[in-house]
Formats: sequence, C-alpha cells, structure tokens
Amino acid sequence: MGTLVGPPESRGRTLFAPSRPDSLTAAAMAFEARYGTVPAAPTPRDRWLARDKARHVVFSGLWTLSTQYVLVNKADWSQGDALPASIASAATVGVLKELYDASQITGTASGKDLVADAVGIGLAVGIITL
Repeated sequence: MGTLVGPPESRGRTLFAPSRPDSLTAAAMAFEARYGTVPAAPTPRDRWLARDKARHVVFSGLWTLSTQYVLVNKADWSQGDALPASIASAATVGVLKELYDASQITGTASGKDLVADAVGIGLAVGIITL
C-alpha cells in the first residue's frame, strides 16, 4: 500500500502514491538469485519425552489440584461436586491452549500435548482421591 499524499483539505479522498519496494524483500530476492531457494527450516519433532510434555503434565496437574482446593476449602463445595469441575476446568485450559497453538502461523496443535494434559489431570485425581 502507498502513503497518503496531498494537502490536508484533500485527505478525505483516497490519494495513494506507490510505495517503494521493501529492501528486505529485495535482499531475499538477491540471495535467492545468487544461491537458489533457501530450504525451509525443519519442523521440530513432537517427542513424547520432552520438556514441553513435562510442563503440560505439571501445569494441568497443578491446575486440577488448585481448582479442587479452592472449590472445597474456599467455596465450600463437597469433594464429589468439586472434582468434575476441577477436571473440566483443567481439560478446558489444555484444549484452549492447543487451539491457540493451532491458530498461530507456524504453530500446530499437538495430540501428544493433550495426552500429557490428561496424564497430569489423572495424577491430580489420584492425589485428590487418596
């Protein structure tokens, strides 16, 4: 797009001057002309045993435990009523996180992340029902 030009009284009309080429685009074109196309960066592998999965397990587990604590001890819910709400809230946060990841330009949703979330929720449920 161009830039708005003209005297202040004509600014209500759409007068555009052609924009100049972006130097970064020109540099990329020159690089491609000299060296050929640049190979795309490899996508990172989604490993089962990775720091990201540990974070999903820990976060979803702590979310479940903290929600259970707040509902039982601060909101006076019974253990039986609070547990489904705690599980549902942690699962919702995990799904929303994956939807956010999928909406990013370079991001994709990961089923393995959702499994890690479920493991964290399951561990928290085990602690709660002890």
